Amino acid sequence: MSPFKHRCTLLWLLLVLLTGHARARPEQQQQQQHAVANQPLVDKREDGHSLTAPRPDDDELATVAPTTTPVPAVAIAQGAATGAATEATHTQAVATAVPATSSTSTSTTVPVPLLPAAPEQPEYLKHCFYAEEHLCMFGHDGQGNEAPDALGHVSTTPESDSQGFGAQINVSQGHGQSLERNANSCQCHEHPVKANSWYCCNISQMSMISSCSNISKWSNLHVRNLTVPIMDLSNPIFRSLQSLAVTDGNITKLTNAFPRHSTLKCLNISNNNISEIPLRMFKDVPHLEFFGMSRNNLSLVPHHNQNKNITVDISGNMRMLCNPLNEIINNDSFNFVNPKHSYCLYNATHEWFQSTDLVSVEQLESTKRCMTKCPVIPDYGNCKCRFESIMIIQDDQSKPKCHVDCSNLGLVELPPTLPDNTFVLNITNNKITSLGDHFQTNPTYHNINRLVADNNQIASIYEFEGTKFIENFQRIYMRNNSLSKIPEYFLNNALMDTGRRIYLAGNKLQCDCNSAKTLQNWLKERSTDIPDYMEIRCRNIPQSVIELQEAKLCQSPPDWTDYIYYLIAAEVILLLALITKVSYDYWVFKTSGYLPWPASKMPKLPCDWLCES
Repeated sequence: MSPFKHRCTLLWLLLVLLTGHARARPEQQQQQQHAVANQPLVDKREDGHSLTAPRPDDDELATVAPTTTPVPAVAIAQGAATGAATEATHTQAVATAVPATSSTSTSTTVPVPLLPAAPEQPEYLKHCFYAEEHLCMFGHDGQGNEAPDALGHVSTTPESDSQGFGAQINVSQGHGQSLERNANSCQCHEHPVKANSWYCCNISQMSMISSCSNISKWSNLHVRNLTVPIMDLSNPIFRSLQSLAVTDGNITKLTNAFPRHSTLKCLNISNNNISEIPLRMFKDVPHLEFFGMSRNNLSLVPHHNQNKNITVDISGNMRMLCNPLNEIINNDSFNFVNPKHSYCLYNATHEWFQSTDLVSVEQLESTKRCMTKCPVIPDYGNCKCRFESIMIIQDDQSKPKCHVDCSNLGLVELPPTLPDNTFVLNITNNKITSLGDHFQTNPTYHNINRLVADNNQIASIYEFEGTKFIENFQRIYMRNNSLSKIPEYFLNNALMDTGRRIYLAGNKLQCDCNSAKTLQNWLKERSTDIPDYMEIRCRNIPQSVIELQEAKLCQSPPDWTDYIYYLIAAEVILLLALITKVSYDYWVFKTSGYLPWPASKMPKLPCDWLCES
């Protein structure tokens, strides 16, 4: 074969190969595009989870009708929704596919289980707006697409290359763009469901909100993850809002107050690490109904002017102080959310030390009943009641101490009822003569810890016997009353506990020998428990009990029965003397024949002849 023919053969073979490869390339590209189209669409979120949905074939898909169920804005006063609930929200789309190759069009519906209905909002949250958490974590319109901002702009990401190899979401590129966005551009978006409601995510400067053009038309705003050291409440951004939520951020301090004549009805600043807020931030907010300040580092609740019955959530503020909070409770200004699990710090002063204890708002609210149930006694007047302190008891429980003052009213008997947890009852300078059965049968008297009953006419304290009061009391003041006796037998058991005191000065007892023997010694033994024992006096003797002398009081008066014994003794002695004399005379008569001198002088009697014979 000549060299020329050999070259022609090689050229012909090369031409055949190139022609076959050219014919195969369109089919290969079509297969690659078909494979990419069949791959599930993968969307990666910032939290690391991915949401997948199957993609129908291009040659079978005629129409795709997304029937996304709108998700209502649920007010979550205690915090944001969990990530699991967010993922469930994203998978609500239902696609209907119609094959194009079929002569008869059919539709296939893929059922997706519905989410449970959102719980009904409390009445105090009816004006509150909260954007769902997934709007910040996943596509801004809730479906994987970027929603337009307040200026009408949409940020897009290329979804296909020039060769047509399918769509791909570049997560790292989108994240890099979000970090480099201009701080002077609006970063807020309109809520996909609720009108005139906007939300902003990951705000580091307030200019990202103030640069929006239609702020004056906003009614509701929710800012998530606002990171600024100071937030100025007088900012015009908040002027037209009815609901403002700034949650899950990092703010140190709030300054100034809301704009004048603010229409704000709901305010939530929960979970922001806030440690300082202005006390008069509500002075020009007359319509506020809910204020959420939970999970911060706050110690005080702001004051108010014309706001009444505001619902407040202070849970999670572990630096909240009880004393200023108690003033707000007594003024009947606020209603508290979850008072049983909202706590404040109470400084308790004990006998030897001081402590700081946690007291729930529910327990603190019970102090208000001290004022509302204060005794009103017809024809005499009104008692005065005040909250004194809080008593910390076992199991982290506490009780408020109510002080009831019914002194100087001219009362003749004890008040019929007292406020709950009455620990101090003052009834001095009245005309009370008897304690009655109040301490035995009246439950409102069982918690009394200190009874002040000086300058009355009380005649007996035997009514204390067997009562809860005598088991739990710490102080009894019974000075200048009309006590006639002191019941040592049950007071002795009551004073076994150290620290208890009874004051009895000015009482005039009925003194007797028993007073000098028993009562005097008992008072000396209980001198610590009865500090004024030396001022207890006797009504029948011008002496104090401690000055009584047993020798004088215990002398018995003359008794004629004692002389009978002396008379009997004398008769016995005379009888013995007579017997002795007769025996002696008889002996003399027998021995000498002489009769005793009395016998010789006696005249003879007619019966003497009997003796002589």
